Amino acid sequence: MHFAHRLSLACRLLWAAPCSLVGLLLGAVLLALGGQCRRVQHTLEFTRFSSTPAPASPWARLPWQGITFGHVILGVCAPTLQAIRSHEHVHVRQYECWGIFFFLAYPLASLFALLAGQRPYRDNVFERAAYEQQDEG
Repeated sequence: MHFAHRLSLACRLLWAAPCSLVGLLLGAVLLALGGQCRRVQHTLEFTRFSSTPAPASPWARLPWQGITFGHVILGVCAPTLQAIRSHEHVHVRQYECWGIFFFLAYPLASLFALLAGQRPYRDNVFERAAYEQQDEG
């Protein structure tokens, strides 16, 4: 890997590190519950199940399939996380740009969408960018 590329990666990892720490703490909870962790590119992915949970499981009824904190992606199960990986990697890049400020920017984007009469999740500018990338992939 070229020096400039390594330096750029190190800076992006450090800039997002406070957010990644939150993800690591939550990932530790998933591990304590019997989950798994794997490295994919420059992220750590934590999942609770290796296969899709039963529909009656409370895990199957969560309002989200995956959530990203810095360079840590949390998901209910490995198959679903694989399906939404491109979406979550857009959020990783957003954390690399915004750093800790993403924790403020994301809810503000939802608030602005709501005040504009839009859907606070799906019309959040960060989610729109992630869904566009997911749909292209």
